[in-house]
Amino acid sequence: MGSLFSALQTASTALDVFSQALGTSQSNVANASTPGYAAQQANILPIDLSGDGASVSDFISLSSNSSAFADATVQAASSQASASQTSVEQLTPVNQLFDITGTSGILAALQQFSSAFSTLSVTPSDSTAQANALAAAGNVASSFQSVAASLDTQQAQIASNIQSTLSQINDLAGDIQQINVRTIGEEGTSDPSTDASLRSDLDQLSSLVDITVTKNADGSVSVLAGGQLPVVEGSQAYTISANPAAAPGSQISSSAGGNSPPAFSGQLGALLATDNTVIGGLLGSGGNPGTLNTLAAGFATSVNSLLTSGVTSSGAAGVPIFTFDTTDPTNSARTLSLISSVTPAQLAVATTGASAESNGTANALAALPASTSSGDEIDGQSAEGFFGSIAASVGQQLSDAETASTSDQASLTAAQTNRQQQIGVSLDQEAANITTYQRGYDANAQVVQVLSQLTDDTVNMISGSDSAL
Repeated sequence: MGSLFSALQTASTALDVFSQALGTSQSNVANASTPGYAAQQANILPIDLSGDGASVSDFISLSSNSSAFADATVQAASSQASASQTSVEQLTPVNQLFDITGTSGILAALQQFSSAFSTLSVTPSDSTAQANALAAAGNVASSFQSVAASLDTQQAQIASNIQSTLSQINDLAGDIQQINVRTIGEEGTSDPSTDASLRSDLDQLSSLVDITVTKNADGSVSVLAGGQLPVVEGSQAYTISANPAAAPGSQISSSAGGNSPPAFSGQLGALLATDNTVIGGLLGSGGNPGTLNTLAAGFATSVNSLLTSGVTSSGAAGVPIFTFDTTDPTNSARTLSLISSVTPAQLAVATTGASAESNGTANALAALPASTSSGDEIDGQSAEGFFGSIAASVGQQLSDAETASTSDQASLTAAQTNRQQQIGVSLDQEAANITTYQRGYDANAQVVQVLSQLTDDTVNMISGSDSAL
């Protein structure tokens, strides 16, 4: 009788084991399309109830397909892809400000300036030609102001985007911290859905900023931004903030302290790089006047110098026509304008001295934008050449970002595909598992039914025998 009860107990336990295994596979199938879900594997051990206190958990264990290495690979690829794509988005409008075709913008204004003064050199006393030349000079000033204003607008938008990115980072840090708290409370264990939520949060976070993730002994995770700044440490989340006025490399900080890395990746890194390197290089920062201001001040100074060295058609001394902020080198392009009191007749188009010419200054001004004479050059280049170097630099950075974005997106897709193949749910495998578990369950159910009937029959036989006595 004891052997019968033992066999019945074994078969009943097997039913529970196969039932749990079936539940695991069914859960996998239900979450096959859940982002970040790692398939669970049911590992069934030989069932032996000879020992005391054996339970179902002694004969089945669950393991996860999750892979820290695969996650880290996806997160690194995500940071890089997001950085290059964000760079493309930020550099595209900057590049559009530096048209090298001569149909619009600063280069067009410089060429029109040259053409207007060339026309004036033919008829130096013509009032219409004088007015057109002064208007062309005004267009040069306006073009610099327009580009500077557009860059200021984009810089303000980048500052707003940085704050928005930090807000997203801090929100995700709070979510990860809450998952950590639950995991710690469950003594280091986490269910598959929690694990999927954590993986999804970390993936999103990695697109915003490059992260380093460490699994702690209590099952929680710690996250560093840029490999140095604490974002989450176990049950504690820290606020990441920005100080745009600080020097590059120290603009981002954590409420936990720590040293900021010199650069970040991800969306945040690209925004900072565009602001500090690209727009900062154009508008100036940290003692650097910026290439746009250097060009504006250099050209305006040369024009004023030529005009003040000449005389008007009537013989009056020449006057400068441009004014700009000379106290702040980073403000030249924004403030470049015509002196409002200057009239067309005051343009000093003639030269004086031994080689006096009635159109000498006009000729020099017409040649100035493309002039490579040492006195006319700006940092060793003509005004047009200097503009071309600015445009080429911005264009090359955009081209590099576009190339990198294509490559980085392909790398991210490959990393995600590889991880999915490694940790994701295989519906074919689950179908095979369910068939196997179902057969095992049905077989043991039949055994239980037979043993139960035998037990009943045996009990009835014993009861009948006792009654006969």
